[in-house]
Amino acid sequence: MQATLPPPVDAPAGARLLYRSENALVYERRFYSDDPLAAQEFESDTDWAEFVLSLRPPDAEHLVCPRTLRSDVRYLHHHLVARLSPECLRRWLAPDRARVLPELQPFVRGDAPFPRTLYLLVDNPLLHGVVEALLMPPPVGSLRLFYEGKLRELVAFLCFAEPEVVAAQDDARLRDALEYLQQHLSDPNALQKVSERLCVSPRQCQRLFRVAMGCSPSEYLTELRMRRAATLLVSTNLSVSEIALEVGYLSLSHFSRVFRERFGKTPRAFRAAPSLSIEELPLK
Repeated sequence: MQATLPPPVDAPAGARLLYRSENALVYERRFYSDDPLAAQEFESDTDWAEFVLSLRPPDAEHLVCPRTLRSDVRYLHHHLVARLSPECLRRWLAPDRARVLPELQPFVRGDAPFPRTLYLLVDNPLLHGVVEALLMPPPVGSLRLFYEGKLRELVAFLCFAEPEVVAAQDDARLRDALEYLQQHLSDPNALQKVSERLCVSPRQCQRLFRVAMGCSPSEYLTELRMRRAATLLVSTNLSVSEIALEVGYLSLSHFSRVFRERFGKTPRAFRAAPSLSIEELPLK
């Protein structure tokens, strides 16, 4: 059966389209509770599964919208919406159907449609990285593959019961992987090599990190690289270009962008902050 595409309009009026394919639609919306568009927020126009994630407001003066609104208060709605075709979602859930949430079991079996729109607050810190990546994807060769991977992560967080536990042998593998990454920050191909060195597939490597560390291997490696870069900036006279190479970035612009996202300032501005010591770095 072919997937049924969502309505011809790429995303609701006032929304920022992030990604669209034959099986997925991802967009961001911001509007106030007294906006006439608000009435359209949860209208279901297809049989697609819909995940609505309520994001934090852009500043402290705006209130996050609760599910039950007070008529005397003006709320800011800020949502990340991901829609998946039922065929696609069933295909992703089927291999681990025994662990799928009980209320979704009829959907997985094909006995019922997706039960409802899942409306969630992004209060799980493990979910923050997935949401940030969906909102601001990095420069990659295939956005289709990137978004499919992140949407799979989203489904893994939202559609399953208890998290899986890392087995003892996996724990030993993970320690090896962490040590390897720490010793090879300058290698641009460190992620690929760590999977090969551990004799596991990239998917198995992803699972080990997700379950034990709460992040993907790439997110963990990025954090290590940013910490090392920050240390070199305040403790050496190496140029920013040299530091970028030292922590595995062949592109200076890419390094600067990732560093600014992590610390809120450019590498040069970070180095120019004389009162900031390594111990005071706002590490995650």
